[in-house]
Amino acid sequence: MARISSLETRLLRQLVRLSGRDPEGFEAQVLDGGRIRVHAPCGAAFYPTEAWTSHFMLHLHQGWFDARNPILATGGTG
Repeated sequence: MARISSLETRLLRQLVRLSGRDPEGFEAQVLDGGRIRVHAPCGAAFYPTEAWTSHFMLHLHQGWFDARNPILATGGTG
């Protein structure tokens, strides 16, 4: 796996900051087969290389990379 370009790395960090999150722990890598893997402290996602940043921003906005509430994640009542 190779790292994304320094320009894309800066863009990734800026998108995370703009969403109000800490960019520490967010990392993107280029995978064989033309996909991008974004890894964060609370999960990972895979995107096609073409326009991966727009897909990532949508998922970031939807909370895909936020810590999950264990009660909600397991369906418990608290």
